[in-house]
This record gives sequence, C-alpha cells and structure tokens, in this order.
Amino acid sequence: MPSTQATRILLTDKAVKGLPFAPAKPQIIRDSKIAGFHLWVGKSTKTYRFQYETPRVDGQRGSTKVEWLGEHPHASADEARAKALEIVALRARGEPIPRGFATVPDATPALTFKAAWDAYKAALEKQDRSIRTIADYQDKFDRHLKDWHDKPLASIKREDVVQEHAAITERARKARAGQKYASGKYAANGTLRFARAVWNYVKDELETPGLPERNPFRSGKLFHKEKARSTGMGVAELPAWWEQLEALANPIRRELHLFMLLSGLRRTDVLTARWANFDAARPSLRLPSPKGGEERAFELPLSTAMLGCLERVKVVGQTYYPEESRIWIFPATGGHVAEVKEEGRQKLSHTGHALRHSFRTLAAAAGVDRLRLKILMNHAIDDDVTDAYANVPALFASLRDAQEQISAFITKNMVTTQ
Repeated sequence: MPSTQATRILLTDKAVKGLPFAPAKPQIIRDSKIAGFHLWVGKSTKTYRFQYETPRVDGQRGSTKVEWLGEHPHASADEARAKALEIVALRARGEPIPRGFATVPDATPALTFKAAWDAYKAALEKQDRSIRTIADYQDKFDRHLKDWHDKPLASIKREDVVQEHAAITERARKARAGQKYASGKYAANGTLRFARAVWNYVKDELETPGLPERNPFRSGKLFHKEKARSTGMGVAELPAWWEQLEALANPIRRELHLFMLLSGLRRTDVLTARWANFDAARPSLRLPSPKGGEERAFELPLSTAMLGCLERVKVVGQTYYPEESRIWIFPATGGHVAEVKEEGRQKLSHTGHALRHSFRTLAAAAGVDRLRLKILMNHAIDDDVTDAYANVPALFASLRDAQEQISAFITKNMVTTQ
C-alpha cells in the first residue's frame, strides 16, 4: 500500500523530474490545484493518476475509481493535467466517464524481446563494447532464447523465467554430454544474465512504459551456484603437454598454442593478432581491442621465448600463406587461424582459455607478484585503491622482467629432466 502521508505540490515536468523514486513503499504526491490529480511514485516509475468516487446510489457510498493518465517522462505534466480537468468537467456535468478514456495507449506489448535486444545491441556498439562480448550475447540470444524472440517483453513473468532457466540447463546439459563441463548450469546462468541486462536497459535507459517494477530475470535464488573451474596446468603437467604440442603436424598451430601459454592472452586476442601491432624495438605487442573494448587496450611486453615464437611463425607463415601473413601473425587460408581446438587424433590436453588459467597458475609458481600479474593479464586494477595508484606505463620494464621470469619458468619445466 502507498504511504498515507501525501505531499502536495504543483505537478510540473521539472518538479516531477526532481522527485526521488520511492525507496520502499510507493508514495502519492498530490497536485496542489486539482483535487484527485496526483503522482504515484514507485521504485522505478512515476505515474500520473486521477482518483475520484462514483455518485451515491440508493444512499450507498460510491466506489473509488482511478484513471491512469500517463507515465513520466513519456507523458508530460501538462498533458496529464488536461486529462484530469476533462474528468473534472465530465463529473461536474453529471456525465459518466468512459471506461479507460484517459488511459494512455500502451505500446509496450509491441516491444518484443528481439526488438529490445536490437536496441541494447545498438547501444553496446555505440559504446564501442568488445566485438566478442556482443557476439557472445548474440549467440545466447540465438541458441537459448529462440522461443522468446517474438514474445512481448512486458508479458514475461517470473514464473516463465524460472521455467526457462530449468529448460536451458537441461538442453545445454544434453548438448554437451560427454564433455568435461556438461552440467548446463553455466549456460543457463549466462543466458539469463544477458536477458537481465537487456530488460534493465529498456526499462531504465529507454524508460519504456508498462514494464513491471521488478526485473523478472533478477537473480535472487534462481541462478545455479557457480565455482571457478580449475582448468590450468601445474608444473607436473607441463612435460606431457609439451610432448603433445611437438606431435602436432601444423607448425603454425604449434607456435599458436605455445604463444598462448607464454602470454596468457585470451583466445581471440591471439587469433586476431596483427604484425602492425608488433613493436620489435620495445619489444611488445599492442592489443587495441581486448575484452572490454578500446578502453581496455594495452601493450603486452614480450619475453625472449615469446619473440622466438613470433620469429618462427613469421618464417612458416610467409612460406605457406604469403598473402595472409602480411597482416596476421597466425595466418590461415583467407585470413587468420579461427579455432584453437585441435581435431583428429593429435590433440592437446589444454587449449584456449585453459592456457590462460595455466599462465596464471605457473606465474604464481614462478614467484611473480600479484600486481604485475594482473597487469600482464589485463585484469582491472582500479578495484583496489592501492593498485589503482600504479603508473602502468612506467612499469613497462618491470613488467617485461616479470614476463621473462614466467617464460623461463615455463620453458624450464616443460622438458623432463630424466
């Protein structure tokens, strides 16, 4: 129930805009000039309304009626006031008020989940968000939410979300049967986090009217519990992985996997690495658009072992892919290597993101401090006040020393000492 302590002010666009949302119970702000005309303030909406009582019948008191006159800022205070005065005039003449006569046409049901995602995607692109982030959202939308593409966003209830979360979990589990991580829990959680972001955007940023106050995709007790996946290699596993690597027939892919382990870079950053971003003088490799977009661009110092990878792959690339190797560090037919997973009989126990986890594990074993490791992995350091004070460009020489330390530790332990 709304608060019984109703404030009276002159309802204008400026006044309504300056009113805070209700932190708990809804509040009523009454207009100082027109009796019955008021603003209903909720946790995330401000709605103009007119409240009145129907005439007495046979001595019995009439019932209380409420007409909804529009939601701020989609309806102006002047428009709502004009409708309120129209109701006052009808009542003064003793004429009935047509059912829903003052109701603002609600276009929300026409806003489908697909339309909402298109709007959110356009906003992400405008903000220069990472291409891979947008592609990941698109994959979740296409793969797990097919049945909801044309569903009106306003019609999605919490019960629907709970059922869909369970359905996604089961579908993903079946699709990944036999794989290392086949529970489907992470796919379901990730999909609904994406859906929650879409809903929040159209509700809060676009201020789409008619949506409920609470996001039906909110986490609460809905999401599965998650824990970090222990996919990284330790020192004891390096020799076996090295033997698997040497058995690969494709020399470009051999250098690709080794470079991923030595650098700790994300898969896409390595696959799309360009020679134009390689600086042999520093030496370093610039990553202009990593995860997080251009704002997270950084310069990765290269160790001697990493330079060896690049020297070897350049020679091989020019031999097999003379055109593609002019642009891409790890070239393939028509462009760059597109997939890190090895197919066929010769496979690696660890590829892709597991090598990034391995880099983190082995760097700790090599004794590299946490701050420099976070910078080398391009993890945010501004969450910690002390770390945020660090001048990253000024640390470049020290970061390269850390990179050398990690690479030397890895290469030393990859070869068995029997």
